[in-house]
Amino acid sequence: MDVIEKLNRMRLERDMSVYRLAELSGINQSTLANTFSRGTVPSLKNLELICSTLGVTLSQFFAETEELLWLTPEEKRLMENYRRLPEQLRCSIANIVNSVSDLRN
Repeated sequence: MDVIEKLNRMRLERDMSVYRLAELSGINQSTLANTFSRGTVPSLKNLELICSTLGVTLSQFFAETEELLWLTPEEKRLMENYRRLPEQLRCSIANIVNSVSDLRN
């Protein structure tokens, strides 16, 4: 598996520039630019941040199947907006969604 190629494909599928990925992940833009232009493999910490920003876990990223990687345009928009929220608000929203889901089960 080519890690850089897969990261780049996932980034482009989400219509995300390197600058936006850097902004959302908290990784220095030049670090990410080197990752994509020079093929510099990111550290595990940065890979985890990138994956999280792209909406996947490390296990999903390295999974053989990509079934869990695909999001609808509505889901992508929801995730992008969710990531822009302060952490406390994200936690509150996650609690609400999980509570509703638990009630339905």
